[in-house]
Amino acid sequence: MKFAIIGLGYFGSALAHELAASGHEVLAIDTNENHIREIKDVVAMAAQADGTDAEALAQLGVGDMDTAVVAIGEGFEASLMITAHCQDLGVQRVYTRVINDVHEHLLGLMKITGKIRAESLAAGYFSRQLTNDAVHRYFGIDADHGIVEIEMPAALDGQTLAEADLRHRFGLNVVTVRRPVAVDPRSSGSEAAYTVMGTPDPTFKLQKHDHLVVFGRLKEIDRFSDQQ
Repeated sequence: MKFAIIGLGYFGSALAHELAASGHEVLAIDTNENHIREIKDVVAMAAQADGTDAEALAQLGVGDMDTAVVAIGEGFEASLMITAHCQDLGVQRVYTRVINDVHEHLLGLMKITGKIRAESLAAGYFSRQLTNDAVHRYFGIDADHGIVEIEMPAALDGQTLAEADLRHRFGLNVVTVRRPVAVDPRSSGSEAAYTVMGTPDPTFKLQKHDHLVVFGRLKEIDRFSDQQ
């Protein structure tokens, strides 16, 4: 999938890293040259530009993205302007970071895809790590949906994605798979190096020690993680 991340503070930068690591095409935009320099080798494209400039967003190809995330953490008017520009450019899904309660109300009137409260997402990530050892990385999209990297249940070893049928059984979409480069049974306590397996098709065969990056409703992700 193609993502535009507008605003590369702590939250926007972390999101860009996560999406790029999962094999997605990321367009990162910020006015700060240092932020662009720090992420330019991580994402497909990084551009120093003013997100409130509709023409600049159009020239950068924001309208061709599947999803835009307005991740700036301050600047009430700027956030609303950038959100409106993304909608005008025809981006199918627009998520905007909430700055305050009034801002959240106005975003609701704009009928965006989702509103992001970064502090709540951080709490959600930590709570899932605390309560489920299988969860390695978590990014909440809204109150009900998220993207989670989770250890594959042993029962799926050797099955294809079609055979596992996670979409039908749990309503989950497998975004990608992170597979260990090598696993040494004698050093199970050490962290293995993983490689991203791209966008898997239904014939992709799962292997022991795989990590699945899935998208879906959080309650269904929790139900799936209970299969460990």
